[in-house]
Amino acid sequence: MFFNEKGEEILAALSGNVISITDVESPIFAGKVVGDGVAIVPYDGLAVAPISGIVSFVGEQKHTYGITGFDGIEVLIHLGIGTVELKGEGFTPYVQKGDRVNAGDPICNVNWKLVKERNLDITSPVVITSGSMEKIKRLTVLQGLAQAGKTACMRYVPEKK
Repeated sequence: MFFNEKGEEILAALSGNVISITDVESPIFAGKVVGDGVAIVPYDGLAVAPISGIVSFVGEQKHTYGITGFDGIEVLIHLGIGTVELKGEGFTPYVQKGDRVNAGDPICNVNWKLVKERNLDITSPVVITSGSMEKIKRLTVLQGLAQAGKTACMRYVPEKK
């Protein structure tokens, strides 16, 4: 697939159905304003680190997490669409800014039942942030059912230094 180039994997941050980022209802994500990647329609509430690295931020409302990999690529996990409205209710974070994580480590648990009761979208974008995209030569997204921390949902070839 990478024509003899070493590719890096980004694992699914949630168990569920991985879809194209362009299929997300939010124009900001679908238009790749935040970055490029995938979205996951989850079937359970455990969110895990999709890459190994340092937690670069935890959103004030506990629904967004950034992890910067050791190669400098930053991945954003946005749990649900419109979930900022919950003001942190329904989110149990397991990490804080500055924590070191390994791919597959739990970062947050989400009460999707509460999210649905508030008529919010559980679809969760997992994107390589816009600023990191310039460090990537080629990005391949993988769709279909995925298991959190085990199934690759993206592969990328970094630009040569």
